[in-house]
Amino acid sequence: MNRRTFLRRGLLGGAVLLLGGGGLALYPTRDTVVATRALQVLTPRSFQVLAAIARRVVAVPDVDPAAVAHAADDSLTRLPPEAQADVNALIGLFETALGGLVLDGRLRPFTRLGPDEQDHVLARWRDSGLALRRTGYQVLRKLCLVAHYAQPASWASAHYPAPTPISGPYDDSKMGTPEWNLAQGLEGPP
Repeated sequence: MNRRTFLRRGLLGGAVLLLGGGGLALYPTRDTVVATRALQVLTPRSFQVLAAIARRVVAVPDVDPAAVAHAADDSLTRLPPEAQADVNALIGLFETALGGLVLDGRLRPFTRLGPDEQDHVLARWRDSGLALRRTGYQVLRKLCLVAHYAQPASWASAHYPAPTPISGPYDDSKMGTPEWNLAQGLEGPP
């Protein structure tokens, strides 16, 4: 093979990969939930992906993945803009078919996979030899779990009683004094 043939084949192969890879990168996300209010940090695509991840990692019957994704969106508002952009980029990498092809050998986005296939992708990220993928998995998993368990609707499934409301301001200035201990039943009379 001469140099000119090698260059032509290389350029043709590169063009095919670029067009094919570009097509995989643009493979649409499957919408499975509806956002009930405006999103603050997550993009509509990231919202759908996070809801799909929540459906797989929050092992509670009747979990509402849209509520989990909304709660995660709310909690992400506390991050600096750079970190918000990083979370959206991580979710995009997790979803994209091109990233899936390169990292996992799959041709479909995460949201277009069946439940068993989604579990397999999550396990591949969790057990990856790349620290970046393992960390990304933990970020997405913990974001979903924290968002779920921060909601009062989840407390019953965790056997956590709802907190009792405090009437008036709480004063702990006398905590630990003999009078306070006696009022709490922690000490008997001297």
